[in-house]
Amino acid sequence: MQPRNKAFTLVELMIVIAILGLLAAVLTVAVTRHMKRASADMDAISLGKVYAQLQAAANDGSLNRKFSASDNKEKSGRAFWYACFKGKILDDSLLSSIVSKGGADSAVAKHELDAMTELPAETCSYTAPKMGEFKQLLTGKERVVLFTFNSRNWFNYEGLDRGTLAAWSDGEVAEYWPLDRINEISEVSQAEWDAPSDLLGKKKPFHKTHE
Repeated sequence: MQPRNKAFTLVELMIVIAILGLLAAVLTVAVTRHMKRASADMDAISLGKVYAQLQAAANDGSLNRKFSASDNKEKSGRAFWYACFKGKILDDSLLSSIVSKGGADSAVAKHELDAMTELPAETCSYTAPKMGEFKQLLTGKERVVLFTFNSRNWFNYEGLDRGTLAAWSDGEVAEYWPLDRINEISEVSQAEWDAPSDLLGKKKPFHKTHE
């Protein structure tokens, strides 16, 4: 009697390949989501470090004068960050901390900073207030967002349903704020939320922070 051929048939092989493909797809989605969460958490930690150093600088007499200097006081957004690094208000080791890990931006190299007159758009992921208003906002009664994702990075973590990363004028911790939580403080419509370039610098509580 001839021994039975135990090799896979073409149909069986195709079924195995299909199952492996499905498992690979499921694993890829799970790993990608996990990596996104890790990037989001790292962004919160990084922005928190930057915010803490800026608060310390605002309470340092010699550094605080740089915020209100005539050539700095009106600078906001990306110009704020450039002036802070150029003027040594922020240590250049934090250049990578103003870049979101979940987007396409990448940090400027330390050795390139001296030759620049501004930070390229793709090297900065966050908004910022006017330099001349920074300390006043820290001590003021109005609760406003000082730093958050700019419009290019606003939707970096949309799939995680976390909202936008925000550092407020009365807090030390940068954390994620979804729209429903923002609306506990100030009314923002879904349409405004979906068009951050029309929201930042214009609508409370984002009216004091600029791209």
